[in-house]
Amino acid sequence: MIYLDNAATTKVFDSAVSAAETAMLTDYFNPNATYKSAVAVNNSIEKARSVIAGAVGANSDELIFTSGATESNNWVFNCGIKNHKGNIVITAGEHSSVYEVAMQLKSRGKDVRIAPLKHDGTVDEQALLRLVDDNTALVSIIHVSNETGVVNPVKSIAAAVRQKSPNALIHSDGVQAILKSGLPINGLGVDYYTASAHKIGAPKGIGFLYMRRGLNMSPYIFGGGQEHGMRSGTQNTPFIAAFAAAVQEYAKRNRDDIPSLRDELCKYLTDRGFAEVGCGQNSGYILCLCAPKYKAEILQNIVHDKGVIIGKGAACSGSKRGNRVLSAMGVKSDEIERCIRLSLFVDTTREDAFTAAKIIADACN
Repeated sequence: MIYLDNAATTKVFDSAVSAAETAMLTDYFNPNATYKSAVAVNNSIEKARSVIAGAVGANSDELIFTSGATESNNWVFNCGIKNHKGNIVITAGEHSSVYEVAMQLKSRGKDVRIAPLKHDGTVDEQALLRLVDDNTALVSIIHVSNETGVVNPVKSIAAAVRQKSPNALIHSDGVQAILKSGLPINGLGVDYYTASAHKIGAPKGIGFLYMRRGLNMSPYIFGGGQEHGMRSGTQNTPFIAAFAAAVQEYAKRNRDDIPSLRDELCKYLTDRGFAEVGCGQNSGYILCLCAPKYKAEILQNIVHDKGVIIGKGAACSGSKRGNRVLSAMGVKSDEIERCIRLSLFVDTTREDAFTAAKIIADACN
């Protein structure tokens, strides 16, 4: 089976499985207990935090382990806003874990403003800045679109927002960008940044919230005061260990040719009647295409029976009709129904990628 839905989730690296297994079977002690074996486990958590922080360009004390980006994003929107009477600005391209929590706040009376997308999939920067004013409390800009792979220039937008509204806090969902953008979090100019580990070869159920050093935020989950008082609950030591192992494995396997492979696949399929959706600067790992015929779900099932797994948009909204992000880009509804998503990973071989592309193209003929 050729797997090309890595934007939904990735296969867990063997080294990450091994790290989790050791934490479950050997180093299984509660890291918050006071005996030596437990203290050693707690030290291993801090070592893992240091490994991950170094890889993503952050300080260790700026990362808080969570269950993933959905929790982290909800935490920011529910607890990370200082000006409670201020407005919130998000982009129309946000992941559902940002968009839906923003809509929940809007239903409670918050002033939530949505910046439109351009046809290439990037946020309309000038329109976003027009929505920002002196009373803006939070601005959220997805770093890499989970639908199209298009990259938003978070650093330049953050700088422009700071100039116009110095007191506004800035958040970015970095799920599809972590370890792939080449930019350190500390260099983006954001206050909050969120990530999920299962996009880079680690298990589902672990991620982090980056909170800029010097910024204070109320806990979202209360209890025993774990994670330095910020996120209660006994730490998921097996998955934290797996996260750190995956980060190290990813660094060993990282390939500079993935973006060019993505572009070659794009050309191969557009030459055969497919149309690229989202032509802005791309992360190099995600390709969104409109098939010349067949609804995406039908094509997905046809190629699955031929040994190829592809996506048809964000997996978390797979049961919903339409596509909010593609609609915001101006893609027509009949085209949206034919949109497929191919997403690559460091273990995607060139041979597999083009074998899959041929199967996809043949299926439409």
